[in-house]
Amino acid sequence: MALHRLRFVLLLLSTLALTACGGSSDDSTTTTATTTTTTDTDTDTDTDTDTDTATSYDTDVCSESTHIAEVVCATNTFLNDLDSDEQSDTVYDFDDATDRTVWSNLPASTTRNGLAFEDMDDSTLADAMSVAKAVLSDDGYEDFLGILAADDYLNASGGGSAYGSGLYFIAVFGTPSTSGNWALQIGGHHLAYNFTFVAGTAYPVPNFIGAEPKSSFEINSTTYAPMADEGDALVAMFDDLTSTELSSAYLSGESYSDVLVGPDNGSGTMPDDYPTGSERRGVLVSDLDDDQQALVIAAIKQWVSDFNADDDADALLEAYTTADALADTYIAWAGTESKGVDVDTAGTYMRIDGPRLWIELVCQNGVVFTSTTHYHSIYRDKTMDYGDSL
Repeated sequence: MALHRLRFVLLLLSTLALTACGGSSDDSTTTTATTTTTTDTDTDTDTDTDTDTATSYDTDVCSESTHIAEVVCATNTFLNDLDSDEQSDTVYDFDDATDRTVWSNLPASTTRNGLAFEDMDDSTLADAMSVAKAVLSDDGYEDFLGILAADDYLNASGGGSAYGSGLYFIAVFGTPSTSGNWALQIGGHHLAYNFTFVAGTAYPVPNFIGAEPKSSFEINSTTYAPMADEGDALVAMFDDLTSTELSSAYLSGESYSDVLVGPDNGSGTMPDDYPTGSERRGVLVSDLDDDQQALVIAAIKQWVSDFNADDDADALLEAYTTADALADTYIAWAGTESKGVDVDTAGTYMRIDGPRLWIELVCQNGVVFTSTTHYHSIYRDKTMDYGDSL
């Protein structure tokens, strides 16, 4: 397993130069998923015949230049590289809301959807990485690689077999297309990407990411710090508040050991535990000055811009930051009030709570590196999680 993890990380690094979609158009491929049957005959007997039935996915879309076409191309190229058993492990029914809401932030003991990276050969793994590269921005893909590398670092630092970049999975719900409804899920410890495509529009939520260690680390001669920018952006937002504003933003009487609206655990429903009414507390962004508001928007952008659909990401950022939205958006924090917003103190918690937008980041004690804290964060859209299609 140690050699496999090393091979995997080295392959991850090599895929930084891959294009978003490595497939090419194939004139023999139909525009919908079709079934191809191949028969392998056992030459040692006259009676044993194994029939392998796999689905062929459209790669004509690879000739198109839109972002969603690139994602569909990469996904279908990956699916076409799987045999029937692997496809069965990877592809789910889009209408199965229970499976679509199965994801977790825990290490290896948790059941996850899809095919594990460690169970893929080099070609299939490279195709899976191309899917991630297609759906994420350059910054998002860098964070993705960093989170995977962090699991290898935890393994190498005494965390054991519960951690490793091979223990991440990819799953597809429905048939990928540029105009239909389908979903892509990539997840493992400290990572749960849920990308839903509804009639050609993409929604990158819910999105959980975590990082241990939260500071920079080096593995295989490469330095990573996958959540440094996100953490720094939230801290900068609170550091620019006046003492009165910081006090008003403090969630007195509340404490958080993890994010409030975390994994959905196969509920098959949208979460309903967001604060409402008078429970929504903090400082209204619209009450802040222009420079302070700019820092809030910059923090929001750290999560939204990890997604590589410029039009869709820009539309989400615009929706979250209109004047009306900011007039109903609170920033708030919790933790040890005397220490302020200190990411090196366990229990420090920050959030942005808008009419649609929900971002949380909490500092927990380290699990492997027990002398320091690590990050858990969640980005959700209260109305458009899972494309509002459960």
